Formats: sequence, structure tokens, C-alpha cells
Amino acid sequence: MNPADRAAALFRAAFGERPSALATAAGRVNLIGEHVDYHGGHVLPVATAERTAVAVGPAPHRFRAVSEHGPAADAPWPPAPGGGWSDYVGGVAALMAAAGASTSGVAVAVASDLALGVGQSSSAALEVAAAAALAAWWGRSTEPGTLAAIAHRAETDFVGVPCGVMDQLASAAALPGCALLLDCRTLETRVVRVGVDLVLADSGESRALRRSAYAERRREGEEARARLRVVWPALQSLVEIPPARLSALLQSLPSPLDRRVRHVVGENQRALLAARALEEGDYAAFGSLVNASHKSLRDLYECSTPRLDAIVEAARGVPRVLGARLVGAGWGGAVLVVAEPGAGGLIADQLLADPQLAVPAARLVRPGGGVRVES
Repeated sequence: MNPADRAAALFRAAFGERPSALATAAGRVNLIGEHVDYHGGHVLPVATAERTAVAVGPAPHRFRAVSEHGPAADAPWPPAPGGGWSDYVGGVAALMAAAGASTSGVAVAVASDLALGVGQSSSAALEVAAAAALAAWWGRSTEPGTLAAIAHRAETDFVGVPCGVMDQLASAAALPGCALLLDCRTLETRVVRVGVDLVLADSGESRALRRSAYAERRREGEEARARLRVVWPALQSLVEIPPARLSALLQSLPSPLDRRVRHVVGENQRALLAARALEEGDYAAFGSLVNASHKSLRDLYECSTPRLDAIVEAARGVPRVLGARLVGAGWGGAVLVVAEPGAGGLIADQLLADPQLAVPAARLVRPGGGVRVES
């Protein structure tokens, strides 16, 4: 069964009735533009074909949640953060209820085909699907941008993860076969057709340091911006720095802040150039930009690992591979391999068959569509 059917069946099994509404949302893979979303930069994500489904219905005076992949939750209404997976749904429900939805409690059932912890932003898919299902049930707007904003606020304010809006907007608004060039300052988007094959190779590496390291990079970025505003008071975000002025401005920053800023400015430019390369069908140029992105993430942002670097180098040696880089926040997770059209399946098989790499999973990523309210 697909996730929507499984979520509906799980809801009936857990709560003894049909759900009042059901929605699905996609995961995402960011092609390029890593660690620039929270600096207001440009990113180029695709939605995945794999989806998460959320079924919702009434639960008087309670918040009750069940999932295929986590322990059940049962708490008083409205829910408070508890540190588990259900916070991603409970946060959405609590925020929407506080904004005026008429309800005394919510029951939730979740089913998903998304792999966890490999850079597909399964949390954003869960939040967006929950927002869409609740909006459909409560007669609220199901416009993708609105749902993404609710989902983003749930993750930052309720769950407490200081993320940018890229994950939620890609999960909500992407189109099949296309990437979404997103300006994270203005939220303006441009649809970009993806002509290359995409392979996601799981490193199997623990991401235990990811949350603390991610928060540290956020702090470093804010410190760098504050220091630069001493010499450039009008500076609002790091991506506003013109590349021509970068070297002069970096002289006022200590290490490692200078490296962090150099990555942000360069990665923002790479995302713009990558979108143009895809639009022009210059896939070799696109692959070169992906390779440059990994080098910057490894050397300047310092969020790679020896394991990720080894997979990247091995993938680049496979015929018909155009480029490879770590994907997601880094410090473990997965590698994105960009391949010539039609070569992705064979390349995934080759990566899996390499005994030295020993990757636990490698698969073709097919760009999917955004959020859907299901019948």
C-alpha cells in the first residue's frame, strides 16, 4: 500500500474510526545551495517521489499520535514539546489551534516511505503533511506557501530547531521533474527543469554531532555578520556581500569566521549558476558546480567527514558521473551523485557493489511533486 492508504488504515486500527482528513507531502533533496538558506541565500531543492502521509481526526481533550516508525504519544490537549517525533505534528496542531482553529483535541496517524537521516528532510514532510491535513479538516487555506510557513514555524518555535524555510517550502511547493530555485530572503521561486539523473548514497554514518554543530555554524554566521556590520552598517545578510568585495571584507574577520563567510557567499553564487546551467542544458557545468560545493563544504564550512569524502571521491571515478557532494547539513548522512541522463540506475548499482565503500543504500531520486490533500 502507498503511505496514504497505510496512514488511513493505521488511523482506523488505532482510533476505531475513519480519519477526518488526510494529506501527503514529499521529502526533499537539495541539489546545491547548502547552509545558505538561513542566511537568506538561494537554494535549488527537488521534492522526492517518496512521501509521508498524515491522517487526522478528533481526540477530545487529548493529543494522540501513532506512527509506523516511532512510539505512540498520548498527552493532554494542547500538546507541549516532549522531545519525540510527535513534536513535529503536535507543534503544527498547537500553532494552528492557537491561531483560531476550533478543536478540543487531535488524533494523528503517520505513514512514510521516506528514509530517515539521509538528507531528505523527513521532518519537513511530516510537518507539511500535518499542516495540510489539519487545514483541510478545519477549513483553512491549503496554499503551499501558507502550509510551508506554518510548518517552518512549528520546527523553529515548537521543536526548537533553528532551520531555514527551504525544507518546508520544497516539500510543499515543488513540481514533478523540476527543482525549485528559491530566494530565501524574498521567498520568490523559479521552476527549473532537472535533466540529469540524481542518486542518493547513504553513508551509514551517525549524525550524533549534527544538531550541536549546526547550531554552532548558525552562531558563527551571526557573529560574522555582526562584526561586518561595524564596517558595513547596511549589511543585512551575508549573501548580500558582492564577490568583488569579499576578500577586502574578510580581512576584518578572525578564523574560522572568514571561512564560513567565504562559503556562504560562494555557495549562493553557485546555486544561481547551477540553475542557469540546468536551464541551458549544460550538465557538465552543473556537475562542476556540485563538485565545487562539496569542496567548500569540506574545507570552508567544515561539515564533511572522512567517510563522506571517500564516497564523493569514489563516485566521481564512476563513468558518466558529473559531480558529487555531501547533501543535507553534513556531519554524516548522504552523498548526492549527479549523473548523465539515463545513467543513474547503473551508477547506484555500482556504488552498492563496491565492497570498499560498503554503502548501506544507494538509489535513484526521481523529483516529485509537493503537498497533496488526499481523498
